[in-house]
Amino acid sequence: MDRRTFIKNTAAASSLLFLPAALGGCARESLLSDHGRITGLTVKLLEEWCKGMVAHQTITPDNLITHGGLYSPGDDAYLGRSADGIFPLLWMAKHTGDLSYVEAAKLLYDWEQNNCWDDELGCWFNNPNMPSSWKGITVFAAMTKYEAITYFPELLGEETIKEWKARLYRASEYLYDTLTINFGNINYPAFGTLAFYSLGKLFNEPRYIKRAEDLAEGLSPYFLEDGLFFGEGTRVPNQFGQYPVDLGYNVEESLPALAYYARLTGNQELYDKVLFSKKVHLEFMLPNGGWDNSWGTRSFKWTLWGSRTSDGCHPGYYMMSGEEPVFAEAVYRNLKCLEDSTYNNLLHSGPHEFVEGILPSMHHTFNHAKALVNLLLLDEPNLPYTDRVLPREKEYGVKHFENVDTLMFSKGSWRGTVTAYAMNYRATGTINGRPSGGALSMLYHMKHDIVSASSMIEYQRWEQFNMLDEAMVEHFMDLTPRLELRLDDGRVFRNICDHRAKLSYAETGDELIISTKSRLVDGNQIAPDEGSPEVSIDYKIKNDVFTVEISMDGAVAGGKLQFIYPVVSSGNDSISIADRRFERRSAAGRVTVTSNQTMETILPENKRVYNFVPGLQAFPLVFDGADMHREKLVLQFRV
Repeated sequence: MDRRTFIKNTAAASSLLFLPAALGGCARESLLSDHGRITGLTVKLLEEWCKGMVAHQTITPDNLITHGGLYSPGDDAYLGRSADGIFPLLWMAKHTGDLSYVEAAKLLYDWEQNNCWDDELGCWFNNPNMPSSWKGITVFAAMTKYEAITYFPELLGEETIKEWKARLYRASEYLYDTLTINFGNINYPAFGTLAFYSLGKLFNEPRYIKRAEDLAEGLSPYFLEDGLFFGEGTRVPNQFGQYPVDLGYNVEESLPALAYYARLTGNQELYDKVLFSKKVHLEFMLPNGGWDNSWGTRSFKWTLWGSRTSDGCHPGYYMMSGEEPVFAEAVYRNLKCLEDSTYNNLLHSGPHEFVEGILPSMHHTFNHAKALVNLLLLDEPNLPYTDRVLPREKEYGVKHFENVDTLMFSKGSWRGTVTAYAMNYRATGTINGRPSGGALSMLYHMKHDIVSASSMIEYQRWEQFNMLDEAMVEHFMDLTPRLELRLDDGRVFRNICDHRAKLSYAETGDELIISTKSRLVDGNQIAPDEGSPEVSIDYKIKNDVFTVEISMDGAVAGGKLQFIYPVVSSGNDSISIADRRFERRSAAGRVTVTSNQTMETILPENKRVYNFVPGLQAFPLVFDGADMHREKLVLQFRV
């Protein structure tokens, strides 16, 4: 079956952050309206984003470095992968009948060839006019050209198609010579299955189709027994037997490509694995439709709706919604996240980026626009009537994902994530990235949305061309709640760095208790010279109150010890703080935090800290920890 036929038939065969109260109302609508509301919102977003892309296209015929390129305001640059926008621009031309979008697509293609094409190797590279930069993006660029040629040939014309196919064939040969099961992070060979199969059909090349088969077979062991898919980082376990798993890249890139490939080829074994894996990954979708990737190995690119430079979860989940109707609800919820993070016709990294005054990266827009076009190419799925309840909306106590040593809890209206996952992104050079140590990486309330969320322990631009510069933020801070010891010599030790932390949990009567044991260490797992006391943090969850209790079994020898809890709060929210009480007021109502010790402030009430990961503002509550070995610190959250 060719991909075009498949896409048209497959689905039929089978100032709050995100206004959760409104989504709850949507969840009570009849499932019979799913396709209409999903496609309607998809079209709305595509119309806005395509206008936004064209508005940022530079027309400078005398300067080929910029002519036809999409200027990215947040990056103050032209991004190498921006030619992925060709596909949605062609869709927009057909949708509106406005052929200026065809011209925009062709200009964008020309810009890419002038600035991102290596004619010697026959491939595209990531950083414009830097041929030494990453060339793995060729697999995504090739798929964009395939999709444009396959679905919009009447817009391109024979001469353009002939020209594009000639270059596409050269890129396909480059991929055949380089993209194997061991290439890059796991999203590359995973996406390669779909790309090689599609290119094999286009060029009638059995070699490409065989490579797709080989990749699919080689990827089978990367599904863990619990359904998680690993390989975003190293390919081997760490000393604790943990494998590198990243939610964002899995749901937005790897699993969608594998689902398409499996259905196209009739590979039922792979299809069943992907279906099960998608169900497991859906456990991490928040009720507001955001993805809780607070714990993933590539969470340095986490945005609430997904990941900074991947494509989108929508077509992959929607094509399988005939088997799992809740997938359609997940698609709609995530589309709402995208809508609520779209301002001035561009997708921002989170709902607070615009409030913070940060200009967005164009990457978010053109990548997710490409995914949404693929969603629209699917037919309406056959969905039985069922409740539209996401897994995380249900009250279930605790779920422990042992392969990533991460707990999710659900009691009353509280939802949250506690992680002791000890896997760094890379074996070397990536310390102080994602939090560990029993960190509370997500706290969510069903009415009041996100209360706190994690970020990188220390913001580091490991992919400099794909991450924004924190220097543009007035008050930049790590958002993860943490106990932090700063010494006079500049060294910093935190409980959320500890890779040997222990988690346990119990449910007694009306209370759920999650207990963590950790020590203060730095990113290299080194404690202060005098050692570290044991840090005990208990998270106690009742229906109406969430409590954090922090204590130590001894004193620290010196330095400044503080417990820091940034409470997520938009600059549009009202807050007040007095001695031992903090209050956040939003359209949903009030969230209060009380403590048994004095709250210190580092900002006036009209200011916020901000972090690109995951695109949120917050107000930090700070507590002196000097006497924490004598008296535990107790924080209580109520709504």
